Amino acid sequence: MLSEPTYIAARMVAVTIEAHFCKHLLEAKQHGATDLADEPQAAIVESIIDVAFWASLRKEEGHPPKISIALLPPDQASQPLVFGNRIRLTPHNLTKLAPAVESPGIHLGVWYENDELYVWGTTLAIPGICFVLEVVEPGLLVIKHSRIDGFGKFVNIAVLKGDEIKIIDEHNTGMKDCPALYDTMQGMIMPSADGGVNIMVELASSMRTHGRGGWC
Repeated sequence: MLSEPTYIAARMVAVTIEAHFCKHLLEAKQHGATDLADEPQAAIVESIIDVAFWASLRKEEGHPPKISIALLPPDQASQPLVFGNRIRLTPHNLTKLAPAVESPGIHLGVWYENDELYVWGTTLAIPGICFVLEVVEPGLLVIKHSRIDGFGKFVNIAVLKGDEIKIIDEHNTGMKDCPALYDTMQGMIMPSADGGVNIMVELASSMRTHGRGGWC
């Protein structure tokens, strides 16, 4: 059975994330796209966020984990590295696996069976509109999905930092000088709408590559 999440932001954002994927996967299928990921369910999204958040606060050999998690079964990955045995998705296990998958581009493959989430291995290639969660630094998670249009690798959907939830407004992020980059999640602290958060997400990704810097 899926464990009861204790990170409240995970529960608050899960339904919104599910709706995002439902919409985009449906639109992609209507336009004839193939090689698409399965639609993530809110309960699964909530559990993955919860585990990743608590893992982000741990350390392995003095270093916090930097992990990219992709939600898909092994048969949807291209030339995956499949472990001999499944590993239960827990904060402890994620922290232990982190040093082996810290290089950019490597995803930990996660799937579920009989209401249990598990890590099955790693992959470099994932299908279109696949749920991806990146642990950037302690308490900071970025939720995104893989593209199918060939422009860049991922579309950022949400940024979670502690008790803050920032939902990226996909309709406005491409507009110059747009004042409303985020949809507000009721009851959560929101940033000033000056467009700076997108830049910060890119900086965080860069920090993950060279391993230096801090979050402002």
